[in-house]
Amino acid sequence: MQSILRPLRHFISLALRPTLDALWYGRHLPWNLRWRLLAFQPLHVLGNISIIGPYVFFQPFTVDYIPVALDREVRVLVFRPPENGNDKKADTASSQAHALRPLHITCHGGGFIGGYPESEAQFCTYLAASTGAIIISLSYHLAPVHPFPAAIDDIDAAVAWLRKNAPSRYGADSSLITVSGSSAGGALMLSATQAEALTTAMGQDTSFKAYVGFYPPIDLRPAPWEKPKPADNIIQNDPLSWLQPLYNSYAGPRKADMSNSPRMNPCLADAATLPKRMLIVIPRIDILPKELFDFVERVKRDDDARGDTTRTLETLYLEDMFHGFVEVPNWVVPWPKKKAAYDKAIALIRDAHREHGWVWEA
Repeated sequence: MQSILRPLRHFISLALRPTLDALWYGRHLPWNLRWRLLAFQPLHVLGNISIIGPYVFFQPFTVDYIPVALDREVRVLVFRPPENGNDKKADTASSQAHALRPLHITCHGGGFIGGYPESEAQFCTYLAASTGAIIISLSYHLAPVHPFPAAIDDIDAAVAWLRKNAPSRYGADSSLITVSGSSAGGALMLSATQAEALTTAMGQDTSFKAYVGFYPPIDLRPAPWEKPKPADNIIQNDPLSWLQPLYNSYAGPRKADMSNSPRMNPCLADAATLPKRMLIVIPRIDILPKELFDFVERVKRDDDARGDTTRTLETLYLEDMFHGFVEVPNWVVPWPKKKAAYDKAIALIRDAHREHGWVWEA
């Protein structure tokens, strides 16, 4: 019975989340946010149809649940590489480590108020086939009912659990972890670099070996409406601008006392704590290019000041793309345009794998 009730509970919660939050879980919230949640419900349903719909009858993943607290769990999707790939270990580590595949952890976007792990499915499937890695697509608790630090607490707890349990649960190597995320998920995975990287039972380092962020909002100190807009596109007259107070509701309640925290604003992270290989995908039609380019330049300056020449930090600037382009259906943004960004990300991840002894021939 539990095997039936748990996915049913998650499905109902997923489908009706904005309404449930507005009318029940978020009764303590100001009406300014609650009416926006109710108005968001139809868009949420459209997201269910366009993002989750394709996977109702065909799922390139399995569903699992990861504990993030004594009484809480998050739903995750597990992607595995095809059986016809060929892995080669190039290092001389123990035979136990050799039997394990790399672990990649990714996180969905949604402005901290919505989204689904399935929105990462196209990238995850392609990444698994291209690298031979085990891919885990995470979910997390959503604002405004669960403001900062709820989402990053969930991600940190899930990552800590994976560092300890991925070898036995998924056959994945917790000493070879790469990460990625889209939009809010990209910000959360960059914030997750600030958590302590534990060592495995064999004494191996579990720090992230590479990071890929697709248009992550990494500076939440300004509200969304305070960020610079491109002068020549639809953002100037954004028909969804009424959602911006909801987007601000994750960080908003804690900005006064937590604005200096890199767990909230990963743009403030010490360069020494960041992965050695990083790629940030930046579409022009967005409010985020300035903070992302500022972050990249700051990290490069800090590396230069410390005499650190070991980092690979790349950007992919896409003149004709917009925020969210990798998450929309292929009839909106054709697959070849997404693939160009994915291929850049996969090349970085494959380089990290190769450096640590994993070679995959698809």
